[in-house]
Amino acid sequence: MTEPEHADGLEARLRERFGDREGVSLTVSDDGHCRLAFPDRTLVVERRQGPAGTAAWTLVVRAGGETVSKFGPLETTTTVLERVAALADADVRYTVCCDGTPS
Repeated sequence: MTEPEHADGLEARLRERFGDREGVSLTVSDDGHCRLAFPDRTLVVERRQGPAGTAAWTLVVRAGGETVSKFGPLETTTTVLERVAALADADVRYTVCCDGTPS
């Protein structure tokens, strides 16, 4: 199965991976953005148009109501799942932009 054939299965794969975890909820917006809410952070996966019209995703980490990190574009659902898994239990740290402000 090629990536485009299963790109829309990201929600199912996130549910499979995190659906049984206590304190975690998954919601999907009408435009297909997946929001994983953990007790101390929220991970938002947004589907975007990538180069040459291919699917791509960005991943935003929010904590305390603030965006603390952004990743992407991520070109495969496998890469998205790997990054989400790595961030689910990692310490939340602010990413500092080139001008010194949190972004």
